[in-house]
Amino acid sequence: TIYDAIYPQHYIAYRAPARGNDNASTSSSALAIDINGDLDKPFWKSVPWTQDFVDIATDVTPKFRTRVKMRWDDEFLYVAAMMEDTDVWGTLTEHNSIIFHDNDFEVFVDTDGTNHNYKEFEINALGTTWSLLLNKPYADNGGENSKRIDPDGYDMEPHLQSAVAVYPDNNGINRPDIPNTHWTTEIALPISKLMERSTLSKMPADGVFWRLNFSRVQWGVRVNSETGKYEKSPCCQSCASPGSAAEDNWVWSRQGEVAMHLPERWGIVQFSSKAPLQEEMRYYEEWPARCAAMSLYYALKEYYKCEGKYTDDLKVLKDFSKDPFRISDDAKMTIVLGDDGFEASASLSSYTATVNQDRF
Repeated sequence: TIYDAIYPQHYIAYRAPARGNDNASTSSSALAIDINGDLDKPFWKSVPWTQDFVDIATDVTPKFRTRVKMRWDDEFLYVAAMMEDTDVWGTLTEHNSIIFHDNDFEVFVDTDGTNHNYKEFEINALGTTWSLLLNKPYADNGGENSKRIDPDGYDMEPHLQSAVAVYPDNNGINRPDIPNTHWTTEIALPISKLMERSTLSKMPADGVFWRLNFSRVQWGVRVNSETGKYEKSPCCQSCASPGSAAEDNWVWSRQGEVAMHLPERWGIVQFSSKAPLQEEMRYYEEWPARCAAMSLYYALKEYYKCEGKYTDDLKVLKDFSKDPFRISDDAKMTIVLGDDGFEASASLSSYTATVNQDRF
């Protein structure tokens, strides 16, 4: 189909070994490993890295390399990330701060592929974390659900486990006098929290796919000559005005614009119970139909901007169709208009996907 050209990054996540095997956890928790930022454990060495991260929206090659590994068991999705960096720093120490004001690593997970009730996790090089649930994307009038704004809000703790390590010297954070090569983070995301409110979710198992993406926010820094400490420095690589004060955003699966909250563009994780490297990548069969449905969503939104209403005229909508989700002539499509929205469906490659005005 025309949508194979925009097929996202795809990673096979292998099941974690049983406790007691492969450098498994010595703690009393349910974790398969000790979470300490050390990515040289056999647990991680036996599985491959993702592709190197790319710029979120452009072809500019990121200044520093970023890669990720994933594994899973019945309790946790395990994530390991390695981030090259010559100046590792951080300022935020309060849990559920807005972590991307520092350099950070971020995980986005949509366990049921509905674009709603997806989860986000952020961590900086000090190990400070923020977890949140989005009922729907911000562009669809979604909002943050977290303890940052509500004491009773969503949080992945206490089950979440995470750690960071700085290389070659763990004392090298916020120390311009100590050279850095990279920093790592190791995260155990509780599956029960990732699936919370995602009612169509399937537990990780052979043949199950989740949608997710990873992001690295990178601010330029320099050393203040008076204080000897790091401070932000305008040097954005990929911004419309290179060298501006904005941050760079590097991601596993390119989003096409500077916006992470477009879950339909995230990468694909395929779960496998086989031994590492013994599984073949399986094409995500829902992909063409999902893209076709999203092509209607985007065209309808463009039409609404111009006309102040939606339409069910597919011929008219073609003039409002844009890349990357362009309307396909091969898909069978229908649009049902409601009082204040629509439900669009698209059938392609033996699968039917539906979407409404809220991207659901």
